[in-house]
Amino acid sequence: MRTITTTHRTNGSKTASEKLLRVASDLFYNKGIRAVGVEEIVATAGVAKISLYRSFRSKDDLIVAYLESNNEAFWREIDAVCSPHEGDPRAQLHALMSYVAQRTTKPGYRGCPYISYCGEFPDHSHPGHRVAEANKREWRGRLLRITERIGVREPKRLADGLMLLVEGAYALSQALTGAGAPGRAIVWAADALVENQAAGRRRR
Repeated sequence: MRTITTTHRTNGSKTASEKLLRVASDLFYNKGIRAVGVEEIVATAGVAKISLYRSFRSKDDLIVAYLESNNEAFWREIDAVCSPHEGDPRAQLHALMSYVAQRTTKPGYRGCPYISYCGEFPDHSHPGHRVAEANKREWRGRLLRITERIGVREPKRLADGLMLLVEGAYALSQALTGAGAPGRAIVWAADALVENQAAGRRRR
């Protein structure tokens, strides 16, 4: 994963860099990356434009920093969700799907930032694609490790099916929202897929 090169040297400039990243992340997620210019970011952060370019060489570097920061925070949340159920893969999967259901149906949810990014930047040569791909590969890998530990007939196929459920909940959240949205059914759907695979293994 690409590491952003920053040039902050003092506590003051580090604080400015962190503030700029927080402000840019909020604007990018809620308004769209292309819709937000450097001028809006520095104005909202209340800093001079030179402060931005001292920390991030370009808007592209700021975009990558936003994606990387979001990715790190996301996996910390997922680790917190799964850690209480260490040793119980079925419980971990249930906790994961419950987390996705809650996340994708809460007010103000704007969808998966990586899918949104890819929609805005379809050219895979853009540096942010490495971060988006890493996030999705990590999701797939974690689901596969869980399905292998559950012990089912086709763990890879089950992991991919679960991945499609997650991505479907992300996408549908932008059209149907609220507590009664279909995204809540992801927990039931995941349980049904697991039971189908587990039953198939028992019959063999």
